[in-house]
This record gives sequence, C-alpha cells and structure tokens, in this order.
Amino acid sequence: MQQLELFPDLTTWTPEEEEAMQQMLSRGANGTSALDVQVAGNHYKDLAIQPVEYIHANGIGYFEGNVIKYVSRWRAKNGIKDLEKAKHYIELLIELEGKSHE
Repeated sequence: MQQLELFPDLTTWTPEEEEAMQQMLSRGANGTSALDVQVAGNHYKDLAIQPVEYIHANGIGYFEGNVIKYVSRWRAKNGIKDLEKAKHYIELLIELEGKSHE
C-alpha cells in the first residue's frame, strides 16, 4: 500500500510559502480565525481579551474556566443567572477538591 505524503519535503519551501501555510493553518476554511466568530450573540466581542484566550493561555481547568466565562459575560448576557452559574461551579470545585484532600 502506498502512503500519501501531503508535505513530501518541507525543507524546499521558501520562507514566504512557509508563512502562507502557517497563516492558512491558523485560519478556518473561510479565512477567518475561530476567535473572530462568535456563535449566538456578541457578549465577548467587546472584551479586551476573550475568556477562552485567557483560559487557554493560562492552562486553566474546566471548573475555573467556567467561572471566568460566566463572570466575564454576566452583564452582557444573562445577568444574575450567569453569576449563579459561576457560583455553582465554585461550589462544585470546593466540594470536589475538599473530597480529594480528605
């Protein structure tokens, strides 16, 4: 069986070709970054940094990430309901971490 090679010899690429490939790989099929697209609303668009960027860059876990997400958007999206969701994730984190330290 013959193996298909997508990039047979990367060392033959010019710097311009390599940069173009990097840009293409960092963009979606339509040429935009996933960070430029928000599904269902625009409650993160006015923030200096999107919560997902901050969470990813700092290696923040699931529970903590949800707290950041809900606290960041509560004024622009669901008000007190989002603060209650953030509180719930904090309570879950306290409960689960408490059990793991017993």
